[in-house]
Amino acid sequence: MKKICFIVFVAWFQWVGAQGKWAKNSNVVLTFSISGDIKDSKTKEVIPNADLYLLNCNKSSVANEDGIFQFNIPKSSFNDQLVISAVGYYSDTILVSQLEKLKHESFHIALNKETEAEIVLNDMVVLSSKNKAKSDSPETILKKVRQHIKDNYYQEPFNQKFFFRAQCKKDGVFSVNEAASIMTYSPNGIRVSKDAATNYFGEILQFKGKAEETSKENWEGIGYFGVVVFRNIVLSSQNVLYEAASFELKKEKTIEYAGKKVYVISFQNLVPDVYSTGFGNPSPKSVSGFIYIDTVSFAVVKFEQYVILNADRSNDSDHVWIQSSVKMTQTYKCVNGKYFVNYCNEKKESRYFSTVEKKQIGEANSNYDLMSEDVNTDKVLPIVRPIDRLKLDVKVAEDPEYWNNNNFIPEIKNNDL
Repeated sequence: MKKICFIVFVAWFQWVGAQGKWAKNSNVVLTFSISGDIKDSKTKEVIPNADLYLLNCNKSSVANEDGIFQFNIPKSSFNDQLVISAVGYYSDTILVSQLEKLKHESFHIALNKETEAEIVLNDMVVLSSKNKAKSDSPETILKKVRQHIKDNYYQEPFNQKFFFRAQCKKDGVFSVNEAASIMTYSPNGIRVSKDAATNYFGEILQFKGKAEETSKENWEGIGYFGVVVFRNIVLSSQNVLYEAASFELKKEKTIEYAGKKVYVISFQNLVPDVYSTGFGNPSPKSVSGFIYIDTVSFAVVKFEQYVILNADRSNDSDHVWIQSSVKMTQTYKCVNGKYFVNYCNEKKESRYFSTVEKKQIGEANSNYDLMSEDVNTDKVLPIVRPIDRLKLDVKVAEDPEYWNNNNFIPEIKNNDL
């Protein structure tokens, strides 16, 4: 069995290598690139992290925090449509054939904010002056999410290609600044477990980063990919979805997202610990956030969480204590009726305080961006490298041309993390 897996694995790499070589050396242009920004049509304010995807295939991209996007579209999708979506806005659709004609121009996309079509009053939702319907409680809604996991999330083996960027700064200077294109393999589909990373395998397809800003540690830089996967609200059993009894829940409102109505549920952890958050030590001091859930399918489409950790003593000195906070954002996209991870962002801010000097003596910030590029459920190819060993003994030569044919999240203008 090991020999068969190895042969398939080698064949997969040969296929990927051939595709990359062809794209680089062939005179045929396989993709064309579009770029621009996405703003509110009235206020002209940027819409951060809006989704862009092709209607009839699995390729997608995500705008950055400044609303700026870049999308390499396959020539084969000439007759497709590009859909732009953001929570709280009506989606917009553009013909790819029109985009291809204007590919050298910068696109300025304006989305219309949804008009409030309903008003939430206690447990009653006023749909119109004629129709009224009793609303589920937030506890019931989360229960339905759990009950519909197998219906909403792909349960068979699949490959998914990601762009992943890891950036860490200490006192304003980059200590880590790496990016990679990663192909993953999930042999069991999207299923909950206590250690979600054990269900994921992956290989680095392409890597970029300056030598002085690259970490050799397995769990640092792009090796942090496994941690981001572990904290996925659907995959990991250590969060509000599966530990709802530890949280105070409130249904805030119902909004528009990708042409669907979505419940917005806020949560506050009443007894934060490692078992209800998955953050380990130091244990959380407070946990709060929002879950966005499709009102029909009960699929989670977005998850936001803000965690303040208890102060912890530094490993380097007994006189230095660290106060940290973590903000997480996750979104999911529907592919052929099943949901997959679309985008994940994790920001961590740490402040170092001296008990001797009685003041702050340093700071460290990190930012991790994970974006889905493509999903493959047909002719799935296995990968044998565990995701938590992603960087071990791996050397991938940087190929700048690769990024001209594959998608990534543009850098934000003011990159202070």
